[in-house]
Amino acid sequence: MSRRHEDFDEFCDPENPRTIKYEDVVDAADRIRPYILKTPCFPSHHQKDFSIHIYYKCEFLQKSGSFKGRGASNTLQLLPLDKKKLGIVAASIGNEAWALCYHAFKLNIPTIIVMPNNVPLDKILKCHSLGAKVILQGSNLMESQRYARAIARDKGLTYINGRDHPHMLAGFGTVGLEILEQVPFVDAVIVPVGGGGLISAIARVIKHVKPTCLVYGVQVDNMPVFFKSLEIDDLLTVPMQSTMADAIAVTNAGVNGFHNARPLVDEMWQLLVNEDWVARSILHLMEMERFVVEGAGACPLAAIIGNLVPELKLKNVVCVLSGGNIDNLLLSRCLERGRAAEGRLVRFKVGTKDNTPAIAHLCKLLVNGGFNIIQHFHEHIWIDNEVYNVEIRVVCETRGLDHALELKRIIERNYPCTSVFETEPLNDKRTCPCYVRKIV
Repeated sequence: MSRRHEDFDEFCDPENPRTIKYEDVVDAADRIRPYILKTPCFPSHHQKDFSIHIYYKCEFLQKSGSFKGRGASNTLQLLPLDKKKLGIVAASIGNEAWALCYHAFKLNIPTIIVMPNNVPLDKILKCHSLGAKVILQGSNLMESQRYARAIARDKGLTYINGRDHPHMLAGFGTVGLEILEQVPFVDAVIVPVGGGGLISAIARVIKHVKPTCLVYGVQVDNMPVFFKSLEIDDLLTVPMQSTMADAIAVTNAGVNGFHNARPLVDEMWQLLVNEDWVARSILHLMEMERFVVEGAGACPLAAIIGNLVPELKLKNVVCVLSGGNIDNLLLSRCLERGRAAEGRLVRFKVGTKDNTPAIAHLCKLLVNGGFNIIQHFHEHIWIDNEVYNVEIRVVCETRGLDHALELKRIIERNYPCTSVFETEPLNDKRTCPCYVRKIV
C-alpha cells in the first residue's frame, strides 16, 4: 500500500526529518513581517534579585497570544492557491489552534481544528469565534492528530502539524532573529520546550550568527519527553500528566524539532522545573513586571528562580516568554500557589481549648504579629482525647518567607504540642529545595 493512503505526514516523517536552514528563517521573516508584531525585548525591572541581566522576549503580546502566529502566518502563505481554497485541518490543545485560526481567518482559508475531549471550553469558543469548525476527538493530542490526518485524507484538505511542520519552525525562528537584533550582546537564551519546535528554530538562528551564545531549553519535570528523548538519542512517548505549563505538555517530541535541536542546544536535560517554581514565576511576572504569562512562557524564569543556571550570573540572558493564553481560573490558582511557595500563604493547625478566651488568644497572637487571616475552620468532632478541645485550621497571609518563619516560631512557642504546619517550606518533611539555602 502506498504511504499516502496510510496515517502518514510527509512533512514530519521520522525516516526523513527536515532540516531548517538559516535562509529559511530569513525568508520567513520577510514573508510574515506585515502580519506579525515585532515583539519588544524588555530588560527586567528586578535584575538585582537574580544577579542576572534578564531580558524578556514578550511573545505573549502577539495578536494570537503566542509565538505560534509566526509559524502559522508563514505556513499558510506558502500554501498553493488551490490548497487555500479547499482549507486546512490541524490538531491542537490551544496556542497553535488559535494562531492558525487567526491567520486563516485573515486569509479567508476554511479551517477545521481537532481538539482532545478534555480541553477547556474557552479554547473551543475562541476557535469558533475565529470562524473555525472545532471537532472534539481523542483523549490526548496524539489521538487528535491521527483523527485530523484522517479528515485531511478523506476530504482532500491540507493537514498542518502546528508544532513540527518545517514551515512552522521557520516562522518560529524569526524570534531568534529579533533577539539578536534587539540584544546583540546576549550571552544566553532560555526557551520553553514542548515538542522542540521553538528551541530548534531559535538555536538554528543563534548558532549561525553568534555561535558563542548559549541556548538552553526548559521543560517541566513531570512531562520531560524531549529531555528523555535526548538522553536516549531517540524519540519516545511518555504518559500525559497535568501541569500548569499545559502549552508544552506533550507526550512525544516533534520529529523535525528533535532532529534540528539535537546538535545545537547547549543545556537541556538538566533544566527541569517543578510546579512551584512555575507558579512563583507566573506570580513574579505579574506582580513585578506586570506581564500576564502562561505556565509554559514562565518556565525560563522558573529555571532561574530554581537556581538551575548559576553559571549565568552577571550574564546577559534573554528569557523567551512564549505565550500568555492562560484562563482566569488557572491564573488565579497559579498565583495562589505561587504565594504559598514563597511563604506568603501559610496553612497550619493548632489544638486549644474550645472557649472564647483561648480562641481570642490565638487571634491576638496573629494580629500582633501582623498576619492576615484568610481562612479559618474549627474542627470539634474528630478530636482525640479531650472533648472540650477544638482544632483550628488557619490560612494566613504573610509578607514573605522571613515573616512566615516568624509565624512558625510564634505558634510553636505558644502551642508546642499541638501545632502542625502543612505547607512548604515550613513543613520540614516537604521543604522545597530552592529554600534550603535561605532557611539555613
